[in-house]
Amino acid sequence: MANLISIDSLSITNFGPFYETTNFDFVTPADSSPHVLIGGKNGAGKTHVLRALYLAVVGEAGLGDLRKVESGSDATRFSFAKALNRRAIREGADTCKLRVAIRQRDADSGKEQILTLHREIRFRASSAPDWRSWAERSNDRQVEEDDKMIERLRDAFLPRHLARFFFFDAEKSQNVNLGETEIVQAISRILGLWAYERLEDELRSIFQNTNRQLNADGGSEATEKLAEIGAQIQSLAGKLKANEQKRASQIEKKQEAESQLADIEDQLKTIGAVDPKKLERDQSRRDEVATAKREIENKLETSWESPIPVTLLAGLRVAVTQQLEGEERKREWMDRKAAIEPKLPSIKADVFDNPDAEHRLAPPTHAYYSGRLDHALLSLFNPPPEGIDGIEIFLCDRPETNFAVRQALAAATTEVSSLEAACRNLELLQADVRDLDYDIRQQTQNIAAIGAGKELHDKRNDLKVELEVIARELSELDVQKTLAETEMTRLKVEESRWQEIENQASRGRSLASRAHAFRDAASVMRKRASEQMRKQINQLVGDLWLEITERSHEFKGMQFTGDLWQCELIRRNGERILWDDANPSAGQRQVRLLAFNEALRRIAQTVPPLVVDTPLGRLDREVRAAVLDKLYLSHEGHQSIVLATNAEIDPDGALFAKVRDQFGRGYTLVPEGIEGTDDYQVRLEPKYFGKKL
Repeated sequence: MANLISIDSLSITNFGPFYETTNFDFVTPADSSPHVLIGGKNGAGKTHVLRALYLAVVGEAGLGDLRKVESGSDATRFSFAKALNRRAIREGADTCKLRVAIRQRDADSGKEQILTLHREIRFRASSAPDWRSWAERSNDRQVEEDDKMIERLRDAFLPRHLARFFFFDAEKSQNVNLGETEIVQAISRILGLWAYERLEDELRSIFQNTNRQLNADGGSEATEKLAEIGAQIQSLAGKLKANEQKRASQIEKKQEAESQLADIEDQLKTIGAVDPKKLERDQSRRDEVATAKREIENKLETSWESPIPVTLLAGLRVAVTQQLEGEERKREWMDRKAAIEPKLPSIKADVFDNPDAEHRLAPPTHAYYSGRLDHALLSLFNPPPEGIDGIEIFLCDRPETNFAVRQALAAATTEVSSLEAACRNLELLQADVRDLDYDIRQQTQNIAAIGAGKELHDKRNDLKVELEVIARELSELDVQKTLAETEMTRLKVEESRWQEIENQASRGRSLASRAHAFRDAASVMRKRASEQMRKQINQLVGDLWLEITERSHEFKGMQFTGDLWQCELIRRNGERILWDDANPSAGQRQVRLLAFNEALRRIAQTVPPLVVDTPLGRLDREVRAAVLDKLYLSHEGHQSIVLATNAEIDPDGALFAKVRDQFGRGYTLVPEGIEGTDDYQVRLEPKYFGKKL
């Protein structure tokens, strides 16, 4: 029987939306189902649980796997550089932590042991994140910190190729290519065929070494030919391996360039949001408001020099005004008197002196009229105007100064009455200037970004050129790979022919022939085991796919052919058609891959847990129950961890009622805070959308 692997617990600290430490306990009671259901609405953090679990198991090497799986979607592209929780960053934290406990149980003896893997990742501003790992075993108190030893321990419990196959996003997995080199190798490892292939290669190496010795002793032409062909095969194998490494490197460069290109496109969209006309209007309005503000400030400044101080005189201002008016009247009187009084004697002389004899007056008459003339002339400036008798000190030395002061005293009251309104207007204008300055500054900063637009466009063009170059190089590598594989096939046919000649000549006499016989036996065993397992997979996948998709009326089976696991469908009449020619829907593609995974899981010597995100995405309502029952929850004792939305498994629906008892534990991820801000985080609730399991 197979060894059973399960996940006991997962701890996440400051990773993605998980602030501080969140603990998942996946151990279920002995009398209940081992399956776990984790619910959450879109964006609640389910995919981050899958990512955290994968990285906790695989370690830093898992980052490349996640990039390959998630590189095709802008909406869900995983950027590990931004994986540290935003609130934790704001509070000064720079480290996230992952911990997973893996249980291994021998199905025959029942013995169990637990491996706990710790991953601590510190994020640094100017360099890549720094990973620190250590491991603990339940049967060993010693903590292991050597990376190579940690990797060996991990592979002894849950190898990376198993995690890659059985920890997955169901919706994205429909695009997985079973013919991909890494996928083919993983399938070979899962089915146990890898050991046969390694044995075959080692026996070939022994054969080549032995042949070289035989040639040194004078071997036959067949021996020389086999040695030559073997060397060519090994050389071609090295070239194919180098080709695959180059392809992987180019694919990684392509994904990185596409990610950078997407970021540049986002920046260009942001720059294009600035409205230059609005900026021009705001600047013009700001100039107008600033001019009005300066005018009011000047008016207030002038008011402090004259109107305000004069107003502060209050009742004294009236007294000063009266004094100045009296001064003005007295000055007019004095000026009039000074102008007329000196002329009086001359006027009297003109009237009375030297008259004709016939008009000469008698002395009394002369005195009478002379007195009346004096009185008339003096009445021109006597008596003085009322109110000037007591004026002895003049406040103003000149009439024009007197007039100016009286004007200021008279005008101050009307000007001061408008100062209150001017102050209110000044406050409003100052607020307008501040608001306009802030808007202009913000827009000016964006305009500065527009100035960098040329650099962004140039970089975008460079990335497009780089992507074209990478595409050409990948195409050339594919051509080289095809030619090398064709040549490899030819050489192996030639090797078999010369080997037959060699066997006839030296059968039973040399270690080389025995090594080759063992190699042939290993090859035959591998082929037989491969054929047998392929038949089982064909039967299992075909039956599951037909039953779940309800297409048995159209097809009677499915078959995988060749080393690249090409898929054919078998019609009811026996006709075979290629999978893609059947034009399957997205949901049917997803079911096929899920069925393939389930077939591998049933055949594998080591049965890992199944961790699946978006399990029922793109599936019809009728198909969902069958997928859950036959693919995710099919084996008793084999753990499945299912991450679903309430749209996939409605807590109030018939599907949940049907599968509720098949889960031994449930959780719900509940977002808290404001999404998109530093306060966004996730809380763990030990129920499935409020429902107990």
